[in-house]
Amino acid sequence: MRDDEIEVIQGVVVFGVSEAGTDLHVDIVGGDANVCGSIRFTFADPARRRRMRATLERWRRDRTPVTFVSTGSTVTLQNDRALFGQLEASA
Repeated sequence: MRDDEIEVIQGVVVFGVSEAGTDLHVDIVGGDANVCGSIRFTFADPARRRRMRATLERWRRDRTPVTFVSTGSTVTLQNDRALFGQLEASA
């Protein structure tokens, strides 16, 4: 994948979260492409790392479908239902 290409996979779920130092390792599976992989996120700030881990653990526990977005070396996971639900509520 080139740095200017964007990959979007909807409907993945988090099935594992572990912590090693400043890193959170997140295992994902699902989506239309049936992906299975692991992502490493680095959070130097311990408070932010705890918040992110709590969010990821909640998504894992609730089997929340999330969207994987990758651009070059940057990867994000986002809960579209929460985002779009907030937009609908304010419309």
